[in-house]
Amino acid sequence: MGLRFLFARLREARQQFESEGDGGRKGAFTALAATWMFFVLFDGPRAESLQIPILRLQDALASLDQNLVLPILERVRRPGRARSSVVQASLRGLAAGTVRRLMQTDLDAPEAYRAVATVLTRRGVKAERGSGKITADTVRHWCVDELPADVGRHGPAAWMYDSMFTADEDRKFSSLPPTQARLRALASLDGWVKAMSPSTKRKTT
Repeated sequence: MGLRFLFARLREARQQFESEGDGGRKGAFTALAATWMFFVLFDGPRAESLQIPILRLQDALASLDQNLVLPILERVRRPGRARSSVVQASLRGLAAGTVRRLMQTDLDAPEAYRAVATVLTRRGVKAERGSGKITADTVRHWCVDELPADVGRHGPAAWMYDSMFTADEDRKFSSLPPTQARLRALASLDGWVKAMSPSTKRKTT
């Protein structure tokens, strides 16, 4: 019952995220509400008030409509180079995982790097460093240098990468012919990037 409620609200949130024309704010608000409401269905989390941080974030998001920026959303100024966002880091992990999937279909590494770079460039993704252009060498760096450096698997890039290679996902992927498997891997990457870019068009009345 609780999971049906959660999934129904998250589906609603996803639809809002893609169609409301507010940069995804209403969808995020609904998703946060669904999450903390799901938590309080259970005695343990409710007794420990585990929903409070999520509720506070939801409140801060709603306050933006009144031109109020609560402390949880205030910009933090730090010296030096800015850290990657969770979305950007997750994208790098997904790109590296897609390269691995493509290589499992007998593409060599340079071909896989180029294929992933082509998808990201077509979707308008920019590199955080240098000229901003995503190249095969950019993707190679993510795969060969950046991802292996997270030995403890603590960051979002590693989490995303590892989530792609569960036993169930491996079984599904290995059951496909190579050409179909390549198309699926690239389509999954393309779909994720598209989903992370909500519509910003204003609704007309």
